[in-house]
Amino acid sequence: MWLGCSAAQYHAAADKETYGILDARRAQILGETNKVRIDANRTARAPEDINGTEVILDRYQGGQRVLTLAQAMDVAVRQNRTYQFNREKLYLQALALTGTRHQFALKFTSASLEAGVDRSATTSDTTVGGDASATLKKLLETGGQLSATLANDLVFFFDGTKPKVPSIVLSLTQPLLRGAGADIAAEVLTQAERDVVYEIRTFSHYQKQFAVDIVRDYYGLLRQGENIHQYYTNYQSRILFRREMETRVRAGLSAEFEREQALESEYRAKLDYIRTVETYQNQLDDYKQQLSLPLGEKVGLDRSLLARLESSGLPPVLFDDQAGYRMAITNRLDVINQIDKLEDSKRKVRVARNDLKPGLAIVADMELKDQFYSSFSPDKYRASVGLKLDLPLDKLSERNALRQSEINFERQLRTLATTLDQLRDEVRQGLRNLDRQGQNYTTQLAALENARRNLLATQLRLRAGFQGVRTSDIITAQDALLRAQLAVTTAVVDYHTSRLNLLKDVGILQTVGEDFWLRDAQGPRLPAAGGAALPQQEVVPPDQILGP
Repeated sequence: MWLGCSAAQYHAAADKETYGILDARRAQILGETNKVRIDANRTARAPEDINGTEVILDRYQGGQRVLTLAQAMDVAVRQNRTYQFNREKLYLQALALTGTRHQFALKFTSASLEAGVDRSATTSDTTVGGDASATLKKLLETGGQLSATLANDLVFFFDGTKPKVPSIVLSLTQPLLRGAGADIAAEVLTQAERDVVYEIRTFSHYQKQFAVDIVRDYYGLLRQGENIHQYYTNYQSRILFRREMETRVRAGLSAEFEREQALESEYRAKLDYIRTVETYQNQLDDYKQQLSLPLGEKVGLDRSLLARLESSGLPPVLFDDQAGYRMAITNRLDVINQIDKLEDSKRKVRVARNDLKPGLAIVADMELKDQFYSSFSPDKYRASVGLKLDLPLDKLSERNALRQSEINFERQLRTLATTLDQLRDEVRQGLRNLDRQGQNYTTQLAALENARRNLLATQLRLRAGFQGVRTSDIITAQDALLRAQLAVTTAVVDYHTSRLNLLKDVGILQTVGEDFWLRDAQGPRLPAAGGAALPQQEVVPPDQILGP
C-alpha cells in the first residue's frame, strides 16, 4: 500500500485513457475536434472540503444580469444538471471500455511477497527467508489464454544452504470448437467498443435536442414578455376608454350603464395584466432552474431577438417528406444506432450457436522448478501438450440462450422497422405543422390589420353618434385587437420553433457556431431584415383531401 499510487494519480490515469478514447472516436464518427470533458467547478477539490453550507450559500446568492440567447446556451451547457449527467454517462461508457480492454491486455493478475524470521528454541537455529510469486496472464482474441507464473523461494539458511532458482510455469489453453475464433472470443470487447460509439451518437443527438429546448424556452419567454407589453397597453387603452365614457355620460351622450361596462372592461384588463406578469415570472424561474442559476438572481432577456425573428419573416424548408425522410435515415444518429444494433443482435445469435458446440481445446504447459543455482540445468524441465475434451450432457441453459438471442434478433428487427416508420411520421407531421404555422402567421397578420381597422372605425362611429353603436362594440373590438396582437407573436415564435424541431428531426440541424437559430439548414445566416412572410393560400376543399 505504501508503494501504491495516490488517488490523484489514478484519477489522472483514468481521465487520460478515457478522454483519449472519446476524442478519437468522436473525431472518427462525427468529424468533431471539440472535446467533451466532465470536469465541474468543484472537481479539483476533495469531497471533504465541500459542505452543505457552501451549497446553500451558492443557491442563495443574488445579482443581476442580461442574458442573450448565446449566453444562455453557454450557461446551460456548463451548468445544466441533466446535461452534465448525460456527459458523465458518456464518460462512464468509455471508462467501462477501458476495463474490457484491460481483460485482453498482458497484465499481472497477482503478486505476493512474504518475509519473516523463524527461531527454534530447542536447536537455537534462526531461519530468515520468505516467498515471492507473480502471475502474468493474457487473454487472446482467438479465445485462448496464456499465463506465466514466477515463484521464488527466498529462504536463506545461515549454515550456507544455497537459494533455489525461481520456479517458472508457462501454460497455454486454446479452444478449437466452443469459444474459438476472434468473432466469438472477442465479442465482449467488440460490444464494448460499439457501445461507446452508440453513446457518442446518443449524446450528440441529445445535444441537438437540448439546444432546441433552450432556444424554444427562450423564445417562449420572449413571447410572454411581449404579452406583458400587449396586456399593459391594452390596460392603458381601457383606462382611456373608461375616462372617455365618463366624459360622455356627464355630457349626456351615453348612459350610465355604458360607463359601468367600460369600468368592468378596465378591471378585467388589469387582472389579465397581473396574471400575465405572474406567468412570466414563473416561467423565468423555471428557465433559471434549467440553467442552474440561483432563483434570487434577476435575469433580463435580449428582447431585440424577437424583433429579429419577426423581421426575418418565415424562412422555408426546401424539401418534401420523402427527401426529408432520406436525409433523416442518413443523418439521424439515434436511427443509425438502431440499424447497427440489428447487427449486434445477429452476432449474439452466432455466439449462442457457438456455445452449443462441445469444448475442445489444446492445453500446453512447461514447468521449471526445484533447481538450485549451484546445480542449475536448463534441461531439467517438464513440458506437456494435449487435447482437452469437454462433453457437457446438460445443454439446457445454452439452448435457452440460443432461443433468447433469436427472439431478441426478431425484436430488434421489429424495433428498427418501427423506428423507421416513426421517423417518417415525424418528418411528415413536422412538415404539415410547419405549413400550418406559416399559414397561421399570414392569417393572423391579416386578422391583426382587420382588428385595428375595426376598432378605429367603431370608435369613430361611436364618437360621431351613429345609431346602434354601443360601448360593448368598442370593448369587443378591443378584445379582438388584443387577441390578434398576441396571436401574431405566438405564430412567429411557433413557426421558428417548429422549424428548428423539423431540422433536428431530419438530422441536418447544426448547433455549432454562433446564432444557429437564425441560420438555414445549409449554414448561411438569414438576413437581419427584409424577410417576407409566406403568401396567403386558399384552403384545400375536402374532396381533394378525402378523395372521391
